[in-house]
Parts: sequence; structure tokens; C-alpha cells
Amino acid sequence: MRSMNENKLTEIAEYIKTYARENNGEAPRLVEIMSHMNMAKATAYRYVLELEKRGIVSYNGKKTLESPLQKKMRCGFRRVPIVGMVICGTPDEQEEHVTGYLAIPEEWVDGECFLLEAYGDSMIDLGIFEGDLILVKKAETANSGEVIVALTENGNTLKRLFWEGNKPRLHAENKNYPDDKKDIYPKELTIQGIALKVVKDIK
Repeated sequence: MRSMNENKLTEIAEYIKTYARENNGEAPRLVEIMSHMNMAKATAYRYVLELEKRGIVSYNGKKTLESPLQKKMRCGFRRVPIVGMVICGTPDEQEEHVTGYLAIPEEWVDGECFLLEAYGDSMIDLGIFEGDLILVKKAETANSGEVIVALTENGNTLKRLFWEGNKPRLHAENKNYPDDKKDIYPKELTIQGIALKVVKDIK
């Protein structure tokens, strides 16, 4: 077998990276590599196989190839429902209903999730402001210190949960709140989910 020209191997590898950056992570086809390198099909194919052998690209013979850069650039999304609103302040009962959907990167999604719109000011020290969307993982239990969507006898709210023995305390994250307003001690508590991320526009 003929020896490989290292300069050509490097040039093909760089072409693949550049092509991916300029085409949203898509790979060049073998015919495009042939054209760029002015190579015959058999020669281009041999060089691509050598790049695969060296671990620079993966090649399946159909979509031509994929580099580690392309894998990083290619991000899957999942449509997550926006369900009602969460009060960030005094709990207030809200009717749950889907108001729309938002595409969320799959890496953010943990199990079954939904989005809730926040309003009020009780969680501003966490960077949660009125109109922000909160990505929530559906859950029926939560650990002390986690921010949860809670349903109490007075309605639903977004607060940080603390367990004091077997009794829950829901804590507001706003240093400007008076002490008697920072904590709620619900008689009844149903955990609806655990907050994962805040999705917001930069203003």
C-alpha cells in the first residue's frame, strides 16, 4: 500500500473542521473532499479511512464522516411544555395548563420536565425574576436545600426546601424580605418538581 502524505492528511483534517464550523456541524461529503483536494475517489477514500484509523474522524460510508468537533456542535433538542405560572412570593393557587412549548437542549433535560413562568420577587437572589421560565424536573420527593415547586394548602409556590426533622420549611431567597416573610411552614406539602435551570432573555 502506498504511504500516506502527512501534509495531505493534515489538510483534509483541517478542511473537515473548517467545513463543520461553516455549515452548522455538517460533514463534507466524500465528493467534496475529492474536489477540495483534487483527488480521485479511491485516493480520497483511502485518506479518510486513514483519518478514521488514527481516531481523527469516524466514518460510516453514508454520511461520510464525523469529527469530535462536529459531535460537540451537534446538539439535540426536546420540546418541553410551558405549564401555567409559579408564584414567587405568597403562595397562590394557579390552574395548570399548557400555554406553549420551548425547544430545550437535551443535556438540560433530566427525566420528565416542564417549564413554569415565574412572577413575584421572592427568589430574586437566585436570579429568578418575573417572566423567567423555570425548567423543572417532575418529582415527588426532594432533598433539603433543593429549590422546588411546592403545592401547599394555600396554593403553589417556588421556594427552597429545608427539612427540619420531618417538617418542611419553604424559604424565600430575597434578602430584603422581613424575617417573618422569608419562611413558610406548610401544614400540607406536595412536591411537584425540582427546579433545574432558569431560561431567560438578556435585557
